[in-house]
Amino acid sequence: MEIGIIYNSFAHKRLLPEEKELRDTGLAIGKHLLKLGHNIQFFDMDSPEDIEKLCASNIKVAFDASERIRGDSRGEAYSAALLEFLGIPHTRTSAFHINLGINKIRIKHLLAYHGVTIPRFQVFSSADELLRPDMKFPLFVKGVATENSIGIDEHSLVTNCRQLKDKVGQINADLKQPALVEEFIGGREFAVAILPGKVNRTMPLLEIEYDALPLNQRYLDYSAKWMTHSDWYRKTTPIHPQNLTEAENRQINDTAMKCFTCLGLDSYVRVDMRFKDHTLYVLEVNQNPSIGEDGSGFVRTALDFGLDYTAMINALLQNAILGAI
Repeated sequence: MEIGIIYNSFAHKRLLPEEKELRDTGLAIGKHLLKLGHNIQFFDMDSPEDIEKLCASNIKVAFDASERIRGDSRGEAYSAALLEFLGIPHTRTSAFHINLGINKIRIKHLLAYHGVTIPRFQVFSSADELLRPDMKFPLFVKGVATENSIGIDEHSLVTNCRQLKDKVGQINADLKQPALVEEFIGGREFAVAILPGKVNRTMPLLEIEYDALPLNQRYLDYSAKWMTHSDWYRKTTPIHPQNLTEAENRQINDTAMKCFTCLGLDSYVRVDMRFKDHTLYVLEVNQNPSIGEDGSGFVRTALDFGLDYTAMINALLQNAILGAI
């Protein structure tokens, strides 16, 4: 089959760690599609010439690994929209849903409407805004429309108004977007990966182990995700969760699938949650999470589910083809 791989080369720039992974993921997908016997063409969304070639191509389906256009994360939706305009089935969820998910506030409102428990939150367009009385410290601060843990650092967990004001001001200034301030949920953290298909299925759970870190560092900041030499990276270990009851395991999986269904998603997803005081809180719904070949969470759970990387890539491809029928 003629398959297009939509990706970002980030050519002519020094790559940030997350950009290198995005580029390498596109290249890895191509390698494994060749193993499956497909003919492939690469289309670099950083190249106007490649975008023109895509528009004139005869590919039958696209494996869309692009998450930027000219460095803008909104390009993830633009790539999907272009493929949909051209009538080419693709492996991501729809451009509409990608655009919906870029703003974390919209997702929170939708989840809350459908009865999913989320942390209390408040949006700050300015550091001078006052904290609501029902928002109690400690609080967690991040951008309303960021990904890859960009903007999350050792100052993101705040315990007083001075720290809150400083971190909100940094988000507003550096990321040029409002800050999302959430109640910090300090319980066990789980990631649930959902494999789409004729029957959408949750794959085996992962838990993020934080025991080696002090209480005020038990979250995934930018260095924990991307700086492999850092203490934070080495001390945030994905493990297979122990000591979960059958009812708790079922609740976690059912909640992940409820998020998937109520948001109308149809492609691969990872749902991040925390358990605290017998309550399960959904932190984020990650549409099209990392499927980097070198050990991303989704890939680890696929292996636990019995799918090596080639089989996982084929499953995502077949879901795209299925959606076009």
